[in-house]
Amino acid sequence: MAPRPDDPDDGVPSQGADVPDETDPPSDEDVWNGIVAQLGDLAGYDGTAPVEPEAATPLEFPVAPWIAESRVVRPAPDLSGRDWEGSAQFDEAEATVDSEEHFVPPDPGPVLGGDPLLTMAWIAAVGMPLFLLIVVIAWPTAPAALIQAAAVVFVLGVGVLLWRMPNRREPGDDDTGAVV
Repeated sequence: MAPRPDDPDDGVPSQGADVPDETDPPSDEDVWNGIVAQLGDLAGYDGTAPVEPEAATPLEFPVAPWIAESRVVRPAPDLSGRDWEGSAQFDEAEATVDSEEHFVPPDPGPVLGGDPLLTMAWIAAVGMPLFLLIVVIAWPTAPAALIQAAAVVFVLGVGVLLWRMPNRREPGDDDTGAVV
């Protein structure tokens, strides 16, 4: 690979070790001194004085060639970044949107459903297997009549759920399923 001219470790010996070459990049110290020299005299500045509008320089941004006039942006004379009442404007806009929408959430339905027979069937279908599991683990000498009664309640609960299951579509239900 060919050495780059700006690479200091390119393996090419310099003309003189003590004489700086015009093609050498400036040192970090020279760059830093140039930045500090551009700052100007800030000895009397305490950080609280506002920028005067006459002292603010306008900023010109490049625009597309088809735009007729160029725009000049000047800093606002009476506002700084901390003077803007953005939160009050945001709260006012949010209150306006809330007043226009008038959203009222619907009342929630009953927790256990409206049909007590269906609720009891679900409790029997889900609760009896759990009850039987606990009885078998905690009470191994439980009477057979208790286990048989729990099994009958479970079968009845599943039977009611199957009986109450809809067997036809509603006449107004024209939902064909998932739409992709």
